[in-house]
Amino acid sequence: MLADKNKTLVVSFSGGRTSGYMTWKILQNKEEWKNVIVIFANTGQEHEKTYEFIKNCDDNFNFNTVWIEGVVTHKKGVGCTAKVVNFKNAARKGEPYEDVISKYGISWTKSPICTRELKQYPIQAYLRQIGLKKQERIMAIGIRADESKRMAKNATTENLIYPLVNLGIDKQDVLTFWEDQKFDLEIPEHFGNCVWCWKKSYKKLITIMIEKPDVFDFPEQMEKKYGKTGAMAKHLGKNGYLKNQDSIKFFRGFKTVQDIRDMVTDDFVIFKDLHHLHITDGCEESCEPFLDEIKNENKIFINEIL
Repeated sequence: MLADKNKTLVVSFSGGRTSGYMTWKILQNKEEWKNVIVIFANTGQEHEKTYEFIKNCDDNFNFNTVWIEGVVTHKKGVGCTAKVVNFKNAARKGEPYEDVISKYGISWTKSPICTRELKQYPIQAYLRQIGLKKQERIMAIGIRADESKRMAKNATTENLIYPLVNLGIDKQDVLTFWEDQKFDLEIPEHFGNCVWCWKKSYKKLITIMIEKPDVFDFPEQMEKKYGKTGAMAKHLGKNGYLKNQDSIKFFRGFKTVQDIRDMVTDDFVIFKDLHHLHITDGCEESCEPFLDEIKNENKIFINEIL
């Protein structure tokens, strides 16, 4: 795993099966590192089963996960800090997420700030707070060999490693491991860790709207309160993607929660997870931190807030 006894290995634990397996694997050989720190960054909008899964990993595998949440500083040019929480007092009503939205605006496809502000930056802030410098640590990211295309291009310069890619671990390997354990992540694929994530397909979102519509209460409240908040909102009705818009919306195609609700029809064929405990890390396509998302954001947004 490219171990280095002179450096601390920081494990980004998303609360999903893949990163959970990676963490377990790393801890089997933790003596190969100066120290191993496991971190979970909470958005306040994770599935309750995610929290239970992390607690089970701590109780059964001694992950000793450091639970953190981002703390927004409402001053231009000043980044977030982080606070340590735990299973009992971790936010469950979206408090960290709303705090980020209240400063930067709503996350959407051209401004995917949630992963950066709620996971990546809080992790970095916590490491600074404990005095761990970038050159003193390496970050382990939970990406499997069968999804190696998601690896960051700047992995070397950012001191990132992908242990499961190096070991050739794929989806089936992870699934087999958890089937042999006495506990598992009990979340159907379409719910994932971040239940209503705006990066999901319409089919999954509509299925969730049918099965558990109340999970959309939070994003709907955010749309109403902060639809015109943030740097991107300043360009509403002016040009580009925002030319014909009067507010920022979360979902693909600039759709609101109500638009998703309106897609529900009597003949809609819901998404079926053929293996109820199918491997998923929530919105696994893009929600792991440190995946170059910031480089793909709208230039207007970047110039405004950085």
